[in-house]
Amino acid sequence: MKFLVTGGAGFIGSNYMHYVVNKYPKDYFVCLDALTYAGNYNNIKDLESKSNYKFVHGDITDEEFINELFDKENFDV
Repeated sequence: MKFLVTGGAGFIGSNYMHYVVNKYPKDYFVCLDALTYAGNYNNIKDLESKSNYKFVHGDITDEEFINELFDKENFDV
């Protein structure tokens, strides 16, 4: 399954990302974060080497961007 996780570079989100990416290697996780005051790319940069992980820098409030992302990625969850 392919999952979209928003806010994945924040404190809680990054811990969640580390957990699911490592626990479920057969699933694919896309981490979306705007990297504002709460998001820190350093929290998740070590996940870049994982084959079931992808980071996308973007803002969830940008409707056009989100629609394009959903069209491209075909998320299950």
